Amino acid sequence: MRPDCLRVWLLSAVCALTACSEQPIARVVDAGSTVDGQADGGTSSALARSSRNNLRFKGPERLTLDFAAALSLPVDAVCKELGQYPCVTVHGVTLGGVEPYNSGLYEPLPVTGVTTPIAVDRVALSACARRVSLDVGTPSSAVIFTGITLDAQGRLASRDGAPVRNAITALYQRGLLRDPTQAEVDALLQLSADVEATGSPTPGRDWMTAACFAVLSSAESVFF
Repeated sequence: MRPDCLRVWLLSAVCALTACSEQPIARVVDAGSTVDGQADGGTSSALARSSRNNLRFKGPERLTLDFAAALSLPVDAVCKELGQYPCVTVHGVTLGGVEPYNSGLYEPLPVTGVTTPIAVDRVALSACARRVSLDVGTPSSAVIFTGITLDAQGRLASRDGAPVRNAITALYQRGLLRDPTQAEVDALLQLSADVEATGSPTPGRDWMTAACFAVLSSAESVFF
């Protein structure tokens, strides 16, 4: 699987599920305010305003623990550099952690760095690849991609079948603790066609990895 192809699929998935969506974004309004010049009257169906307004990046330990829980992986199997060093240690400072012993860094950096998204993607992609490998290699004990069959060309045998849709639902329920919207399901189903169009020798497995990555690396997943 070529890295440049995978990048296209992942960007396609993230674009479809986040900023590039053509779906309107629900606005936050107060009861009695106006929306597009019309009085709301306290009956608007828009999202309620947060009472705390304190969005935070999860950081290395919580991010790793959440990924491990979502994918039913041991914490030490989520991500390792060179197969030896936990990513949470290697990229700890980049992910908002501290390093008091070697770097004298006793408090996390005040803002995330330019490489923080890369580190998040690294951890998410590694965890997803591990889960896919386990689910495909031992289908009898699959956790997320259960009942999905691949044809002779390695493609999803039934792209729109119940097992594929169930896997998408499982990713959202386990990763984001909610059900996916129809638009999100459609976006990930379309992603499978996009992966196949690249000529990948393992399009089914690559779709599983990309779908998992799109959910775990989303803003909804890495912030709380």
